[in-house]
Amino acid sequence: MAVISLIGKNFRVSMLLVIGLCAGSSCSIAQTKKDKPSANASTTSASDISPAKAKKAKEFLDAAMNHFNLGERDKALQMVNKSIATNPMVADAYSLQAMLYDDKGDTTSARKSYENCIAVAPLYRPSYYYFAEYQFRKKQFGQALALLDSFDVLPKKVGYVESKHKASPKLMEKALRLRGIVISAQEDQLIGVSIKLENAGNVINTSLNEYWPGMPFNGKTFVFTRLMPSPTGLQEDFYYSEIKQNGVQGTGGFVEAKPVPGNINTPNNEGTLSISADGKSLYYSRCNQPGDSGSCDIYVSTLTDRGWEYGSNVGAPINSKSWESQPSVSGDGHTLVFSSNRYGGYGGKDLWMSTLKNGVWSKPINLGASINTVGNEESPFLHYDGQTLYFSSTGLPGYGGIDMFMSRQQPNGGWSTPINLGNIINSQDDDFGMYIDPWGKGGFIQSDRKGGFGGLDIYRFNLPEKFKPKAVTYVQGRVIDKSTRKPVRGLVELVDLSINKVVFSDSIESFFIPLHAGGNYAMHVRAQGYKFDSRNFQPKDTGLKNPFVIISELEPFKENDIIVLKNIFFDTDKFELKSESISEIQVLEGILKSNPTMVLEVRGHTDNQGNEAHNMELSKNRATALVQALVARGISEKRFVAKGFGASLPMADNSTELGRAMNRRTEIKVLRK
Repeated sequence: MAVISLIGKNFRVSMLLVIGLCAGSSCSIAQTKKDKPSANASTTSASDISPAKAKKAKEFLDAAMNHFNLGERDKALQMVNKSIATNPMVADAYSLQAMLYDDKGDTTSARKSYENCIAVAPLYRPSYYYFAEYQFRKKQFGQALALLDSFDVLPKKVGYVESKHKASPKLMEKALRLRGIVISAQEDQLIGVSIKLENAGNVINTSLNEYWPGMPFNGKTFVFTRLMPSPTGLQEDFYYSEIKQNGVQGTGGFVEAKPVPGNINTPNNEGTLSISADGKSLYYSRCNQPGDSGSCDIYVSTLTDRGWEYGSNVGAPINSKSWESQPSVSGDGHTLVFSSNRYGGYGGKDLWMSTLKNGVWSKPINLGASINTVGNEESPFLHYDGQTLYFSSTGLPGYGGIDMFMSRQQPNGGWSTPINLGNIINSQDDDFGMYIDPWGKGGFIQSDRKGGFGGLDIYRFNLPEKFKPKAVTYVQGRVIDKSTRKPVRGLVELVDLSINKVVFSDSIESFFIPLHAGGNYAMHVRAQGYKFDSRNFQPKDTGLKNPFVIISELEPFKENDIIVLKNIFFDTDKFELKSESISEIQVLEGILKSNPTMVLEVRGHTDNQGNEAHNMELSKNRATALVQALVARGISEKRFVAKGFGASLPMADNSTELGRAMNRRTEIKVLRK
C-alpha cells in the first residue's frame, strides 16, 4: 500500500524505537553506540542478587527484546516483567517496560518505569532525556524542564564518569532542541484554547481509512485518498467532494464524495496526492509498478474534459532506485518537495526538493539538517506562499505517534528550526498529511485519534497566528501571438521588487503564480522576435477576491513601436531612478544586446499637475536618467535619443488619480530595429 503500510500505523513501532531505551548494553536498537555506557554504568546489582538470578533475568530481558522486535508487545511485557521480578536492578528492563506501558496507554505504570530506570542508573544522562521527552508528550511541561535541568547538571555530580555516563553530541543537540520545544509548548497552551479542530464529517469520513487531503486554489473541490476493500484485499483510490460556499473557510460543507472522474484510479494503489493550485495537475505516488525506478515512484496526472488521465512517471532525477513518495507541488507548479530514503540523507526518510525549468526537473537537493533528522520526515505540504513548509517527523520531539511541524524558508534559502504545531492539532496518536488554505485561515489534517469514524479520518481546523503562512492571491495568464491568437512559448519572469529578486522564471505558454498581499511585483514576458510585455502587480487583497488574470499578447518588433515601461519608478517630482527599476533595466539591456542594431527613443511623460515648463524638464530628465543607466551597463549612448513630453501626450483623463497615474510614465519608441 502506498500510504498505510508505509507511513501509517506501522510508524508507531518506529516511534518507539526512536524514543529508545533508558540505558544499558541491551539498547542497541534504540541508541547510538556513543549513548551506551559500560555495563557497570547501566546496571547496578544488589548484594543479594545471585549470579544465577542475574543470568536468568538477562535471559528474560533478551526474550522480551526479541518479542518487541517482532511486534509482539504483550509477550514482550510478560518477559520484561519476569526479568524485573528476578532482578529489579537492571535499568534496561525498566526502560523497555516504560515503552511498552506507554504504548498500551498505561501512563501511571509507564511513568513509574521511567522513574525506576533513573533510580537504578542515577548518573546516566540519556535516561533523563528520554524521561523528559515522555513527560513532554504527556504535556507535563514543568516536569520535562526539570528533567532537562538534571540532564544539564549531571556532569557536576559526585561519581559522574564521562566515559560511563555521557550523552552523545547528537543527544546533547536533541536535548537542547527539546528544551526549546517544551518552552514553546508552555507558551502555546494559551494558543490551544483558540484552536477549533473537528472531524470533517461522515460525508468524507467512513469506517474505512480516509487521508491525504488536497484542494486547488479556488477551494471548490476537495480531493483525498480512501482505502477500499477490493477482490485482492485493500486498494487505495482517489475521491473528491464539491464544497458548498467554500467549506474550507467554515461557511459551507461537503457534498457526497465520489471516485474522481477519469482513469487515474486503477486496481493498484494510488495515494499521497498533491493537486496543483490551478487544479489541472495531480502529483501522487504509485508503488511496485512495472518499469518503475524503485519501490514507490512519483507520478503526475493531467485533468482533461474526460477527467484525470492515467498518469505518467515523472522519471529521473526525482525518482530513483530508492523509495520516493508523498509529493507536494508549489503554488506556481515549479517546485516539488517529497520524501525519500535515497542515499545522501540524514537517516530514515528525508525531505528533498526539485525545481522545474524548461520542462525538466532539477536534481533533488536535501532540505538539510534543520529539517531532516535520523528519524523519518514525511508528508510535506509547501504552502502557496512558497516559503512555509508543514511536515511530519518522528525524529523531532512530539506529543506521541507522528506529529506535524512547521518551518519557514529564510532569505539565504535555508530553513528555520521546525516548531511543533501544538497539542491540539497534534495528539498522542498519528497526525500527518496536512493541507492549509491560500489565505492561511485553516486547513485539514489526517489523524487516527480517538472519536473518529474508524481508522484514519480527516479533520478540519482553524490556524493560530503563530502557525500561519503568508496569505496570497495570484496572477494567472496565457502568452499568445496577438495576430494569430496562437500560444507562444515566452520567457515569463516575476520579480519581487521589494528585494529585487526573481521569484519565478520559465519559458512557458501559461502560468499560475501566487502573489503575497502587500507586495510589489514586476512581470516581464518576452519571446524571440517579439516586443516584450511589462506588467506591475501590487496586490492588496488575498484569496479569490481580486486576482490578476491576464493575456500577454505579444507582437513582433516594428519600427515606430511604442512600449510603455510599467516598472520604471521615480519618487514624486524627482528624476533619480528607484531601486525597484533594476529588473526592467536588465530586461532592456538584454533586448538591446541581442538586437545590436536597435535604436530607441526614450520618452518621459508627466500628468498635468504643476507648471508646464517644470513638467517638460522633469520628463526630459527622467528619460535621460534611464538612458544613463543603460549606458552604464555597456550600451552605446549613440543608440538612444532622450525626449521629454511633459503632459502633452496623455494616455488617460487627468481628472482622476488613476488617469494621472497612467499618464506619469516612461516609454521607449523603436527608431530602428
